[in-house]
Amino acid sequence: MEQRRRLARWQIASLSAAGVVGSLALANWLTQAGAREPEQALDGAEALYPWTEGTIHYTARGRGEPMLLLHDLRPGSSAYEYRQVFAPLATRYRVFAPDLLGYGRSGRPAISYTPQLYVALIEDLLRQVLGATDQPAHVIAAGKAAAFAAMAAQARPQLFRSLALIEPVGLTEDADRRHALTAQAARLLLRSPLLGESVYNAAVSRLWLRLALRHRRAPGSMRLSDDVIDQYYATAHLPGARFAHADSLAATLGDAASDAFAAISAPTLLLWGQRDRSRAVAEALALRARLPGAELRIFPTGAMPHVEAPDAFTREVFAWLRSTARV
Repeated sequence: MEQRRRLARWQIASLSAAGVVGSLALANWLTQAGAREPEQALDGAEALYPWTEGTIHYTARGRGEPMLLLHDLRPGSSAYEYRQVFAPLATRYRVFAPDLLGYGRSGRPAISYTPQLYVALIEDLLRQVLGATDQPAHVIAAGKAAAFAAMAAQARPQLFRSLALIEPVGLTEDADRRHALTAQAARLLLRSPLLGESVYNAAVSRLWLRLALRHRRAPGSMRLSDDVIDQYYATAHLPGARFAHADSLAATLGDAASDAFAAISAPTLLLWGQRDRSRAVAEALALRARLPGAELRIFPTGAMPHVEAPDAFTREVFAWLRSTARV
């Protein structure tokens, strides 16, 4: 009798576990089914670059000196971030805007997305797609990608004509060290096959994306349109999108990016939002002090001046590039 009871309890537990697994799998499937394909983000010629670690999707437009646009690394990030400045910049330059590996319509393999991987990708894009070996390129990079661009600029200065950094992340003292264990735990959770996908899908909802994007914009900004949220949501829920985000949470640069920034030889411009809710202009001033010769432009925006004030952003970039050409 006791053996039958144990068997019954085991069967109930197994059925319960199977039900939970089935529910998670169904929820993940419904999330994927409910997310449409991202729309073509930019108006230009689309192409694929068969990089060693995965295919890179990029859009190119314009004529002139080569320019590379590197988007931030957040859930839903892609070249779509530059949608309002891509065409204006392309009136004077040959502009390339890739989706970095793990993001957008580029490959999203289940590999380790390390800072070194992105530095190597930036260098290879410059050499093999933009032809920067023959003609050094102008590079504009945002957020976390800006730190990787700074590392590439220090390691391969011959590929860079100029470097513009939009609120770079990781170039000051690494505050994330205090949260290293928490970040590693989050990484392991998000990378787990079933539960990780479920947690990611639940966390990166349309509401979360709207709140996250709103927080990055200046207080009192216009309401984000549903089309913008839909594009971020669709991009964030492409198969495999969680892997790069999981590694981004746990990535620590230590002093490598900070030291690289201080040793950059290319003309460098910092672009900052005066009304950023999280990062004061004092941080930008401290960064400028670390690199003699670096210039700073401050906009009446939040953390994304290229999104919130695209016309002013483009004017300032053009004016600065003209000034560097005279040097």
